[in-house]
Amino acid sequence: MLKLYGDLHIHSIVSDGALHPSEIVKISKLKSINVISVTDHNTFLGSVIASRYVDKRSQILIYGAEVKTYLGEILLLCPQAIRISYDLSTLVDSCRENNCLLVPSHPYDILRLGIKWGVNLKVWDAVEIFNSSSDPISNIITYILARGLNIPLLANSDAHVGELIGSAFNIIYADGFTVDDVLESIRVGNVTPVMRYSLLGSIYRFSWSLKRTVHGLRKTNLMYDLVSLV
Repeated sequence: MLKLYGDLHIHSIVSDGALHPSEIVKISKLKSINVISVTDHNTFLGSVIASRYVDKRSQILIYGAEVKTYLGEILLLCPQAIRISYDLSTLVDSCRENNCLLVPSHPYDILRLGIKWGVNLKVWDAVEIFNSSSDPISNIITYILARGLNIPLLANSDAHVGELIGSAFNIIYADGFTVDDVLESIRVGNVTPVMRYSLLGSIYRFSWSLKRTVHGLRKTNLMYDLVSLV
């Protein structure tokens, strides 16, 4: 059985992150995070672009998106990009048909769009019980309320800057080195969340958020990727 290290909640410049997807792939490899998902808001585009740069001999890319629904934000972790729906019932059906995982992201975060209620719904495949970009109170509340649900637990960085990638991660025990192997391992609970904060990463994220507010999103190389994908 393989022991893999996965950060399954990372944002790129496709939405509100600081890094091009290629940089996410590179930094993750340097940090020995060999399973990643680029989960930009309401789109799989970040993952699609990242897939062009992944070293398939040593890295696994799970196609991801963080989708805003009426309940709150939900991570989709899939073998391939799928059509996104903002209707939860339609989203659940689509994920089941395409072997995706449905994961509430930062559920009880008091400052962001966590679902806040409905964590006990039977539709989830796992719950993000620790998020390096959430405040400690939110993470503690999530851990206390979710640990009794008999559902796999995940810890992710929610990185918007390179310094945060891998700050929290998951040890995944998989039978093989494929996306389907990893998704199935998470689904059956062969995963251990490693819950950590990064002071340096948090400082860089605050700096990025401030810079983004003042100057807007960085667009370096993104247009090239969009054009080349057409």
